[in-house]
Amino acid sequence: MTAGFQKKTLAILVGMMMGAMPAWAADAAATTASPDDGAARDATTPAGNTLPGIKVQATRENAYGPVNGFVAYQGNGATKTGTPIHETPQSISVIGRDQLDDRNVTNLNDALHYTAGVATYYSNDTRNDAFEIRGFSSDFFYLDGSRLPAIPFRALDQFRVDPYTLERIEVIKGPASVLYGLGEPGGMVNMVSKMPTENARGQVDLLAGSYNHYGIGIDTSGPVDADKRVLYRFIAQETYSQNQVDSVHGNRTLIAPSLTLRPTNDTSLTLMATYLHDNTMDSNNFLPYYGTVAPTIFGQHISTSLPTSNPGYENYDKTQYSFSYLFEHHFDPNWTFKQNFRYSHVDLNNQALFGYSLSADQQTIQRAAMNLKSSFNDIDVDNQLLGKVKTGPVEHTVVAGFNFTNQNFMDNEGYTYTGYALNLYNPTALNLPVVTPSFNDTQMRQVQRQFGLYVQDQMKFNKLILVLSGREDWVSSTTLDNFTSSYTAQHSSAFSGRAGLMYLFDSGIAPYVSYSTSFQPVIGNDAYGSPFTPLRSKQVEVGVKYQPTFMNATFSAALFDLRQNNALTAAPDPALTGSVQTGQIRSRGLELEATAELTDNLKLLAAYTYQNVVITKGSALDPTVGLNPTATPRNYASLWLDYSLKAGPMRGLGFGAGVQYMGPTYATADNSLTVGSFTVADAAVHYDIPHWRFVLSANNLFDRTYVARCGNTTRCQYGERRNVLATARYSW
Repeated sequence: MTAGFQKKTLAILVGMMMGAMPAWAADAAATTASPDDGAARDATTPAGNTLPGIKVQATRENAYGPVNGFVAYQGNGATKTGTPIHETPQSISVIGRDQLDDRNVTNLNDALHYTAGVATYYSNDTRNDAFEIRGFSSDFFYLDGSRLPAIPFRALDQFRVDPYTLERIEVIKGPASVLYGLGEPGGMVNMVSKMPTENARGQVDLLAGSYNHYGIGIDTSGPVDADKRVLYRFIAQETYSQNQVDSVHGNRTLIAPSLTLRPTNDTSLTLMATYLHDNTMDSNNFLPYYGTVAPTIFGQHISTSLPTSNPGYENYDKTQYSFSYLFEHHFDPNWTFKQNFRYSHVDLNNQALFGYSLSADQQTIQRAAMNLKSSFNDIDVDNQLLGKVKTGPVEHTVVAGFNFTNQNFMDNEGYTYTGYALNLYNPTALNLPVVTPSFNDTQMRQVQRQFGLYVQDQMKFNKLILVLSGREDWVSSTTLDNFTSSYTAQHSSAFSGRAGLMYLFDSGIAPYVSYSTSFQPVIGNDAYGSPFTPLRSKQVEVGVKYQPTFMNATFSAALFDLRQNNALTAAPDPALTGSVQTGQIRSRGLELEATAELTDNLKLLAAYTYQNVVITKGSALDPTVGLNPTATPRNYASLWLDYSLKAGPMRGLGFGAGVQYMGPTYATADNSLTVGSFTVADAAVHYDIPHWRFVLSANNLFDRTYVARCGNTTRCQYGERRNVLATARYSW
């Protein structure tokens, strides 16, 4: 990077702080097309002010397709209207296919490592994706705008999406109920599937890596007929891997075909199906605080490879599949109708032993035997009418919709808590008898239905943008416990809203302010026998986005105040058991994020998050009021740089390196025990030649041993050890 470029960059940053742009930058802004116009652009400036090697990349991008490089300009998850991210008054992060490929990503957790506001759990648990957004757990995932089956605070039977099938991942920060119905306060993750393409293409991927990780995948797409009225895509992958925990191994089978029908220029229907089967083992491997974070009284630490379950008993067998379609019809250039439908199903059979208490000598844990079977059926239908109208000088982009979701969940669980002790430092394989706990803990069937009506108006007057959104939901839930013969019916309604105001300066700076709300039903009754009411959340966010005209980049900063009301807290009367809903959790913080292609050769991802999450209200008997939740960091940051050679004999060779920092967290609800901060380094090398691409990546490059998180003193998890993966891709 030249000294001249550094000086001019500094001048721009000073100009931002002073509210003005340097003259040369203003000239460049006046002569360069907006990154949202879809045209190829090489930014130029007057003579004497040329920026060597700086090009603003072509951005022929839509919100449902590929991201050109690392920098995304369009998004759909926050508005459902395919709006430029720079014109959306809300914090949004987008991870595109190029970024996933350059970092050799194989799961959703890894994909989100370098995203502001998202704290992933970093553990080696292979069964689910687990992370927090702005300090709140994120259990609801969305695929192509449809909600996937989920039970809050329970990830065992999570419907998972393999990144191999994805074109992009959108992270919407803050409450999103106004367009999607019930959801968590921190935000949502919407994944966008790879779609059939007009041009014939294909690829075959071969994988090999640490812990005997092997795999093969195929992704082929193109037109079926000469007129390109019928397009197809077929994705399949088979992988096998062991784990840093001894004896843990498993395989995954993935199939995802899709077909697009375009009978007219105004009508399209895309049919999609997915099948995923995980046949592996229970890799949660919960360990005690003493022996992992802190040494035992004998100065010992538990090995990161120690299994706490039993290979002869444990099993994690999950089958999931879905059928969906995306329908779209244009009545004219201004009005469009869309209908998205998805049916999803999950079956899980999970057996494992897990530790739940530590002996006084800190040598032995008592384990419970678990036998869990569950089944999900989920239907999600979203109807949308989108239009563009003008009222005088004001341009309106409106969407009105009706959403219906039906989720049917069956859960059988059994536990046995005696007879399964394990010495952590002198383990002896237990030849367990066939453990079949009777299903006497839970035999539950739960049905939840949600109806939602929503409307949104995105108004633009010159450089001023105002977004107003509103939604009313009606939710009914019935729960039947066959073991206790109890039946609970709950009915609730909720209004969710959002208002956002933004101003677009010619310099590329766009300050904004927004207010949004969300709700989340809670199943069950309180300590007084009354049905729980939904959790209600609200957020105020103030931020600024910067999209420079002289380079391919986006920068953002956001301050947020997020509060969840009606949170569960201990009953105020010690004679009562259960909870009441007088609690409140508050998250305040700052997010900084930059995604940039600094030169033709150098790409940058940078993120920093500060969040102060506090339990601000509770009953008189709740000892956690004023304290921080467990496993929730206050500070975390990441940086990734990728340099590629575009000329010379080594053209096509690239190098990536990253570092991730996670601040300390609390291991106990009373905040008396802490888990230390950790920093891990990642690296990747990629090489492109005609038809071939090779990537060699290493997560936790220096093989640091660290504890990723503790839910309490007996539920600590080691972080992932060094994991090397090589991918060879042949494309045509």
